Amino acid sequence: MNEYVFQLYYQLPESEPDPEAWLDALFEAGCDDALVGVAVAGHTALDFTRQAQGPLAALRSAIDDVERAIPNGRLVCVGPDLLNLSELSALLSERLSKVSRQAMRKYATGDVRRIKTRFPSARVSGSTPLWHLDEVIKWMRHNGKFEPEMAESADALIELSAAIRTLNALDEYAASRAAYPDLAEQALDLARS
Repeated sequence: MNEYVFQLYYQLPESEPDPEAWLDALFEAGCDDALVGVAVAGHTALDFTRQAQGPLAALRSAIDDVERAIPNGRLVCVGPDLLNLSELSALLSERLSKVSRQAMRKYATGDVRRIKTRFPSARVSGSTPLWHLDEVIKWMRHNGKFEPEMAESADALIELSAAIRTLNALDEYAASRAAYPDLAEQALDLARS
């Protein structure tokens, strides 16, 4: 069994938008390995540390537990996935190896010597660009930014963040397909070509 740390973000049912009202149900449904955020009415964030055979098993069991506790809740997204440079720095420093915000900025802007490949492109641009975590970790590992003893931990985090990224993409596609079925099919055909 491995340990996986991830977040689930849910929109609560309109019939009971108070996140605190769901705490007992979440605990009884098996979410005793999660810290539950209750700061925003209508939404809750669950920060899991879950034991499982693999990342998809961890995600599936956590989602099943939450949906058993909050049957009319809607999964908004799973994290960590899209992160800004500060968030990347904090997460990598916590889970793999110390990396400063300034170093992340230099990597992203190409102001670093002795790299094998260019830093991944931001997936969301604007005043606060966002990167997929799995792409950044793969880049850092390929460019020797982690100590060799961190290889196994880096691989595990790549696997988890890739599973999260895929789950989020499939959820977005399903929502788009439900709202715009013809457009979603045309876009899928375009992506395949």
